[in-house]
Amino acid sequence: MYLIRNVTVVDGTGSEPQKEMDLLFDQTGIKEIAKTGTVQVPGNYEVIDGKGKAVLPGLIDIHIHMDLHGYADTYDENLVEDKLRTVRTAKEMEDTLKAGFTTVRNVGSVNGIDFAVKKAVESGYSRGPRILTSGKIISITAEGNDYFAGMYREADGVEEVCKAAREQLKMGADFLKVMATGAVMNPGGVPGAPQLDIEEIQAVVKETRKLGTHVAAHAHGTEGIRNAILAGVRTIEHGTYLDDECIDLMLEKDVFLVPTPIVGYHMAVHDRDSIPEHMMADFDHEENSAEQSHRNAVKAGVKCAYGTDAATNYNFHGLNAMQMALFVQQGIYTPVEAINCATLSSAEAIGLDDRIGSIEKGKIADLVLINESLLRDLKGLEKGVEMVFFGGERV
Repeated sequence: MYLIRNVTVVDGTGSEPQKEMDLLFDQTGIKEIAKTGTVQVPGNYEVIDGKGKAVLPGLIDIHIHMDLHGYADTYDENLVEDKLRTVRTAKEMEDTLKAGFTTVRNVGSVNGIDFAVKKAVESGYSRGPRILTSGKIISITAEGNDYFAGMYREADGVEEVCKAAREQLKMGADFLKVMATGAVMNPGGVPGAPQLDIEEIQAVVKETRKLGTHVAAHAHGTEGIRNAILAGVRTIEHGTYLDDECIDLMLEKDVFLVPTPIVGYHMAVHDRDSIPEHMMADFDHEENSAEQSHRNAVKAGVKCAYGTDAATNYNFHGLNAMQMALFVQQGIYTPVEAINCATLSSAEAIGLDDRIGSIEKGKIADLVLINESLLRDLKGLEKGVEMVFFGGERV
């Protein structure tokens, strides 16, 4: 259907950009990637001038909350009626797709809203990215969970946790999310304290492996991170207090880190008085540790995937790409490495790297066209997307 001519290709593999390339694709996938002028174009293809532009693989965010809205106080989500939240979620998934994110992994929603919107997108009732969702988050009975009414499935002991896992999978969950430690945003929660025991997390992992899928573990504190890795999870979400032992275990077990520093950035640049005091206190305490943990993990060779925790406080859907520029600003990644994190590395983390995440012949044509100047530092990428193709169709 399309030929993008004379474009710079950033293929998502971490390789340097290839200039003056032609990219031919349709709804069945990517057909050709070759030097400009060497591709034979069928007459029924639309030609797009790519001069001065760059094309990236469709971006991937594997840590979002699709039915949250970015309120300053996340408790306000409880005041929005579920049917309205569902309609709002559908609209915000369309915003996410238009911003260049063609795949998302939703790590916790309330009352089945995630399943409903996913089905609506897949059925063509609304537009949005490819959605993987976990249903409710599996947690021990813990103080603060009610702050997010309907988001947690509390369970205690191996048998109860096993049942909770099966409930989410029955609902249609693509993977499962567990609380290996307490949470920053839950009042009374202790982010560094371990929650589910190794045996309980192992029970969840066992249920997902029956269906060939995986577990994501919310984990800030070192002991909880270690428990989750030893239990067999696929991804560590946040990973605030990684130590050398945890890093070695992640390398040994091929576990991905999903850092989410953009949450702290949004809290720092917005009005502190509008954000609940208990959240600010925890983030003030953790921000430097989280950045250093990410830095240490990358230096050691731990695989990292891209997650933004959208839509926590002021962290609105559609702004997902801001964190890529933050990674570059922090000096943790080059622009090409940040793109790799948000494309092929994230596709590998969720087991879809054979289909998406890079611009390679035969893969699904999820593509994002931007001005080539944005490749310098990725600043403004969240507003700079010019075209998005999802499965070869122009959005």
